[in-house]
Amino acid sequence: MKRRNKIRRMRGVENMFFSNQKALLLLGLLLLIILIALYLIFFTNIFRKGDTLTALDITENTDICTADGTLIYYLEGSTLYCINSSGDVIWTSKYSSGKMNLQVGNQIICLYNEDTATVLDCNKIPLFNIPASDFKINQVVCGKNTIAMLCSMPENNKKYLRIFDAAGTELDRIEITTTSFLDFGFFGESDNFWYMTLDTSGAEPISRITTTMPTQQKITGLYEIYGQLVSDVEFLNSNVYVSTTSSLIAYDTFGEIFYEQMIYGSNLADSLIVKDDLVLAFVSQSDIAGTFSTLRLLSANSLDTLVLLPSGIKYVALSEKYVYAFSDNVIYLYDYNGEFVKSIQLDFTLSSFEKIYDKLTLLRSEDTTYLFSLS
Repeated sequence: MKRRNKIRRMRGVENMFFSNQKALLLLGLLLLIILIALYLIFFTNIFRKGDTLTALDITENTDICTADGTLIYYLEGSTLYCINSSGDVIWTSKYSSGKMNLQVGNQIICLYNEDTATVLDCNKIPLFNIPASDFKINQVVCGKNTIAMLCSMPENNKKYLRIFDAAGTELDRIEITTTSFLDFGFFGESDNFWYMTLDTSGAEPISRITTTMPTQQKITGLYEIYGQLVSDVEFLNSNVYVSTTSSLIAYDTFGEIFYEQMIYGSNLADSLIVKDDLVLAFVSQSDIAGTFSTLRLLSANSLDTLVLLPSGIKYVALSEKYVYAFSDNVIYLYDYNGEFVKSIQLDFTLSSFEKIYDKLTLLRSEDTTYLFSLS
């Protein structure tokens, strides 16, 4: 009897030993699965939700426009296409005229060439036409539902800014005479307007930025920058951010400087409104290979971050969460503290880049164009 009890006890211990071994083995396998899943999530492109590539069936040099990232427009030959961010065709519209250029706003689309312009809404319903005249159309910019045209009259060597509403009414006409014209655009919720000129008649150059309210034909602001060339103008509400040869300068509504930082040797790569703050990304001047090694993030709300970039970076884009740095084959993501987050390997060689909206970019290879969404 004692011998039988002893054998039972030994078998019980043996069974418990093997049971514990199985439990440890299962626990080890579970930990291994968790580690593999964490590796795939954080160090590879699998399960990547926010970063999406959508191939577009368009020719290599086709210009693409969008005002809100939802509806995207492009011209192929004489056909205008409207697609969504997934690349699905919403509608098409065919035109019989020759080569046209394309610009879009939130509620309007403008097709134009040197002589004429056709304006329609986002449902391809025609709004109005601008017929041929003495004015030659050089450039068009669309606001939400307003259009500004830079026009010239070759016989008198003058330039004019003509601003139209969605009904085709000419709201304002601004004559540009004695100075060099540089840039123009809309800002704000009410399609306020700005334009920039360069006066070189004096001892030092003067860059002038004029803001207007087209509906009232009224000048609302004048900003003069002496002795420096202006490369970029950005707006946040009624504040104006000006990138010059050596400085980033911010003016308030009254034209007073409330922020200034030295940016000598840098170029503005991108800007974005993030949580009621305008963030501007400056890159060091590119080297012979067209790449740059450092990125500086600046804002009037005390942001000043220097990011050291890996070799081969050619393009930079901002999203609300990340800084995207693009090389030929890899996209690197950083947070706004300059910390590396992750990398995304591309299966093609990037030949060109364009940011067409806050959260949407165009990536082109030799034979394909992709929509790439920023998270």
